[in-house]
Amino acid sequence: MCWGYITGKLSSSPLHINVNPYLLLFLAALPDVDLLLGVFGIHHRTWTHSILIWSVAFAPFFIKYKRNTIPYFVAVISHIILGDAIVGRINPIWPIGKFNFSLGYGLLSIENIALEAAGLAIFLFWAFKSKEARTSFFGKSRRNLWSILSILTLAGFILFTYSFNVTSDAFEEYGILKPSRLIDSTPLITGHQLFPIELAMHVILLVFLSVSLIQGLRRQSRETTLKS
Repeated sequence: MCWGYITGKLSSSPLHINVNPYLLLFLAALPDVDLLLGVFGIHHRTWTHSILIWSVAFAPFFIKYKRNTIPYFVAVISHIILGDAIVGRINPIWPIGKFNFSLGYGLLSIENIALEAAGLAIFLFWAFKSKEARTSFFGKSRRNLWSILSILTLAGFILFTYSFNVTSDAFEEYGILKPSRLIDSTPLITGHQLFPIELAMHVILLVFLSVSLIQGLRRQSRETTLKS
């Protein structure tokens, strides 16, 4: 998510486009929605991890909003190029051909952890040092409500990916879903020595976005009270 924000912002600067930071973060995580789509027979790193599919999906937005769409498209693609191409095998032009690309590193490899940590550090530094970013994240704006999307995405990722054994038992007990049709990725992940670092980074970002939402809502509430 952090690299999606960073690449989206970097692409927006020369174009002088005022982007929605929360939407950049959300779109950067959106390709992993397929983790929850196994119940519909959609496999991980297929439909939602194809640059070709996303190009088609964004075509109407490029037609209507033209260059203003570029940062958001970049945010989505960054997930594929800076994320899954490192930790998993992907076909960037799926479903065409059988081309697969991967750098071969694991999700909890030191290389991927370092990349994620660098992204989080740059994001937080940018958010607190840049006046524009501080205003975007902590100012009085209806945009703060967009953070709910990113918050739910992060919370859902932690719940379904890192706590799958717990959630799958709950699903099975209450008959909500058949857990066997969701991706069980946890035993090897949660037992890894670098897992606490990976989890901590996601929690830090989740707390940041939650504070941003609360702060924005408080400012709006205070302004409404003063006007009345």
